[in-house]
Amino acid sequence: MIRAMGERTVKRGLLAVLVACVAWTSVQSVAQASAPFRNPESDMDPEVFSIEEKDFLGVKPDGKTALIDQDGKSFQLGDLVGEKPLILVLSYYMCDGTCSVVNQDLAQQLEGMERLIPGKDFNILTLAFDKNDTLDTLREFRKQTGLAATMDGWTWALFEDRLAIEPFTEKLGYKFFWSPRDRTFFHPGVYVVISPEGRVTRYLWALNVDPSDVELALLESSTGKMKATPRDLINFAVSLCYSYNFEEGRYTYNLPLFIALGSLGLGVGSFTAASVYFVRRRKREATQ
Repeated sequence: MIRAMGERTVKRGLLAVLVACVAWTSVQSVAQASAPFRNPESDMDPEVFSIEEKDFLGVKPDGKTALIDQDGKSFQLGDLVGEKPLILVLSYYMCDGTCSVVNQDLAQQLEGMERLIPGKDFNILTLAFDKNDTLDTLREFRKQTGLAATMDGWTWALFEDRLAIEPFTEKLGYKFFWSPRDRTFFHPGVYVVISPEGRVTRYLWALNVDPSDVELALLESSTGKMKATPRDLINFAVSLCYSYNFEEGRYTYNLPLFIALGSLGLGVGSFTAASVYFVRRRKREATQ
């Protein structure tokens, strides 16, 4: 158990390490090309990689936020929720490493799902937080990541009003900043799950989850929209068997539920056995 937790902790740090490696490689290339120029000290803030999840669960980003999709069409954030949950991935399209990995990792997790279908049961939105991104950089990013022909329900977009970027990300607790020395944005690699009602229900960390974690987060998010169909009832029952573990950053068995059910079963079994015993005893006494 200790070993497993250690492996998950290491895995959760891989994304931060990847960002650091990409930045270091860029810096070394610049240093070699411009020697003897000496770069200033890095101003990277490690706090940018964290989100105080419990403080931001339940917040409601503005559904009227105006966006532009990959085809140049205008739409609002609220158009992607209402009936289905949404997975939001904040990225920037001129990124040469981390953002590609985050989006590719999500695509891999979605392909491994067994219960939910992208486009039918939920939507995905990759949204650029860099005010300098354009439709051209968006399309090039999709091409370079191999996600130009993505699955149904996946929208790629820009903010229509660049001034809306900061208020939007701040409301989600999502921090980012441009490092002149490293010539890159530092930011968390996270999937934000938003309910059909438009509220944040979960933050999932890239490279730290598997398909079942993503499915469980979506099922948890869409509980209020489930219908009395066999499929939804089964999905609801499955979701009850797990709970989110903030320390591990993923879903684990809901032990309190199993303990409660075990106690209930033991109590019912004991009551039934006692009832049968006393009924039989009375019958024996009546026949004597």
